[in-house]
Amino acid sequence: MTQYRDTYALIHLDYLEDNVNTLYHKVQKPMMAIIKANAYGHGYQQVASVLKDNPVIAMFGVATLKEAIDLRKAGIDKDILVLGAIPLEDLDMVIDYDITLTLYSHEYMQEIIYLYHHYKPVKVHIKIDTGMNRLGFKTKQEFEHVLSSCPPHIFQIDGVFTHFATADDEMQNEAYEQQLRLFDEMIGQHHFQYIHCQNSAAMMYHKHTSSNMTRIGIAMYGVDPAGEECDSLKQVMSLYTKVAMIKHIKKGEYVGYGYTYQALEDEFIATLPIGYADGFIRANQGRNVYINGKEYPIVGRVCMDQMMIKVDERVKVHDQVEIFGEHISLSRMAKELKTIPYEITCLVSERVERIYQYKDKTIE
Repeated sequence: MTQYRDTYALIHLDYLEDNVNTLYHKVQKPMMAIIKANAYGHGYQQVASVLKDNPVIAMFGVATLKEAIDLRKAGIDKDILVLGAIPLEDLDMVIDYDITLTLYSHEYMQEIIYLYHHYKPVKVHIKIDTGMNRLGFKTKQEFEHVLSSCPPHIFQIDGVFTHFATADDEMQNEAYEQQLRLFDEMIGQHHFQYIHCQNSAAMMYHKHTSSNMTRIGIAMYGVDPAGEECDSLKQVMSLYTKVAMIKHIKKGEYVGYGYTYQALEDEFIATLPIGYADGFIRANQGRNVYINGKEYPIVGRVCMDQMMIKVDERVKVHDQVEIFGEHISLSRMAKELKTIPYEITCLVSERVERIYQYKDKTIE
């Protein structure tokens, strides 16, 4: 495999399988694998390919119609739910490619009815808003109305779902319980092929019996939903680069844009070919990277394509640098950046090459 840059993300697809199996043994329910946003930066087609024949994966969840159609073209034949809103000018493609939509408002339902002119119904999951105040029907009256007013020749209602706002926060358990009660009350005695509200956090921290399918997202990628270290999951992605140059600067010299770092003594400064265009944002200044068993600080502002670190004589040109991975976890990095691991992996840009390994073999 040809590598065009020394900056790359290593994706362990076998770790992904292990995480799926770990969580399935915990909940014992079929799962929807959430692979939106390019599988949280991991590569949605590659992730889907390794999971498409896994018997515990009932379907896939994506954010856009393009993601869904690309999966169909790649040979994925399991159900695919588009979790967000899509332009309904593409309704024919939705039906032709057998994609399931989220039905989230009366207006959206009417728009589908107006645009529908096909030989088979549109598959939908109805979204219930239990407190997030994003998409979804907020009251039982609205929910009952949509159930009674959906023409059966236009809509095939395969599922119902909601999304929890606080399942990963033990200090807000009451809010979680309130959302759960509302979801169960809204559904009442209605039966659906798929009932799902358990996201990764609800799966790991709570029990819920009325769902017959769970949605596995960040936990599938080996990250605890609350951003804590987690021994039971294996982090799927690691990010690496290599030292491009090392120079010896004198005490009092500056490094980088804005002269935000000044050497307090004679120092070795290494330049790395990674920057904010790769998704490694400027807020990383002052954090550490890992080289040859030791951590080294990032000095000066992170540039678009490069950044600088303060090193010692042990570091050489071409040495591998871990940005996050075995020694610097995503959970730790997220805490240091005051963000969440989701954001870090989603920010890893398209120009960072993904190298996929499965059972100790590199795959294309």
